[in-house]
Amino acid sequence: MTDSSLLEDSTVQSPERIRKVRPVALTGVVDAGTDLSGIAVVDDFLVLGADAGHQLQILRRDADRRTWSLQQKVAVAEQDQNADIAAITFGRGELYIVCSHSKKRRPMQPDLSVRKNRQRLYDVDADPSRNRLYRLAFDPKTGKTGKLAHIDLSKRLRKDPLLKPFFGIPGKENGVDIKGMTFANRRLLIGFRGPVLRGNHVPVMDIDYENPKGYQLAFVRLEGQGIRDIVTLKHGFLILSGPMNDVPGSYRLWWWDGADQIPGKGRNVEAAVMLGVVSTPGGARAEGMALLKQTDAYADLVLVYETNTAAQLVSMRVVLPGD
Repeated sequence: MTDSSLLEDSTVQSPERIRKVRPVALTGVVDAGTDLSGIAVVDDFLVLGADAGHQLQILRRDADRRTWSLQQKVAVAEQDQNADIAAITFGRGELYIVCSHSKKRRPMQPDLSVRKNRQRLYDVDADPSRNRLYRLAFDPKTGKTGKLAHIDLSKRLRKDPLLKPFFGIPGKENGVDIKGMTFANRRLLIGFRGPVLRGNHVPVMDIDYENPKGYQLAFVRLEGQGIRDIVTLKHGFLILSGPMNDVPGSYRLWWWDGADQIPGKGRNVEAAVMLGVVSTPGGARAEGMALLKQTDAYADLVLVYETNTAAQLVSMRVVLPGD
């Protein structure tokens, strides 16, 4: 279920730091194969979520250690809802699933009249099912799931003095659009695809699920790109970045020390380190990533791409800074 075109061009990997790029095989009927966006690896389980749909798909690693087989599907919303799952992470016995919290402008259609398409341009969809951060009990030994709960971050976003002007703007027009998330130090770091602010600063929300009101914002600079996903390392974080909107552009991996990058007197800001480009010749969009293994020298990752064909997962080894 992996398109070989992902591996046909040297731009898929940087020879300096990104190596061993290989397709990942999935078995079973994986829904929304062209819209996969969220991904997490928990021991021998792979958890996938999609932009479209309302459920998680949980796969288990086969004995060959290379193939993942579909085990179950778990609904996190009603069947008729489009949850717009953006990212998935795991910590302390819980899966966390964040939705985009974004607005969406209706696309114009070539077979409609000019009048109807003009009206579509004025219509902005604010679906409340996208405004959720779920928490789902998960046993990493058996793959069994338990109690599901959720909170809504829209109040925090709407009232934040920096983010509130962007909250009503569609996500692909530099409005609020959550895309990445990782668990670190018993807290969640939530990364934004947009807005990308002046000076190319991208917000990262540091939040406690039990006390969302006490969140803080940090900022990272990614040369004008927004965050697509984040994973926690022993030292620092890896960030997957891409264009804020749907214009063609590269997708990149970065190492970030986790420190706020707002400059000022007495502060020594360490820039994020660009590790390589993970774009593809076929135009597949890198949407999410998960950590398979880590040493002091490298991190093994699996990336999920959104394509116009089938589900696309690729593994790769990333040599970390300092080596």
